[in-house]
Amino acid sequence: MAYKILILGASYGSLLGTKLLMAGHDVTLVCRAETAALINAEGTDVRLKLRGEEAHRSILSADLPGKLDAKAPQEVDPSEYDLIALAMQAPQYGTRDIHALMTRIAAAKKPCLSI
Repeated sequence: MAYKILILGASYGSLLGTKLLMAGHDVTLVCRAETAALINAEGTDVRLKLRGEEAHRSILSADLPGKLDAKAPQEVDPSEYDLIALAMQAPQYGTRDIHALMTRIAAAKKPCLSI
């Protein structure tokens, strides 16, 4: 069963999002509108270098079984998700759009994970 997971933060949240996509879950990254448009058009590319390997591995979201999309904070309805992950730097939570989204998240009473 695929879960719908909302991740606030496309930078820090990309690694968690990629691992969830690999497991077949659907992930929405919350970020600025310009970044969301780029992610929706091109997907993500997470690069990892594993111990003992010379080169980084490139993991493309388009190649994974889960579905990825990205939205600006004002476009998100937290009640549509099974889990919400908080993956932004602390100062970002003070912006007006994120503060409003956090209020909606609290009202939705969905499970949250902070990384």
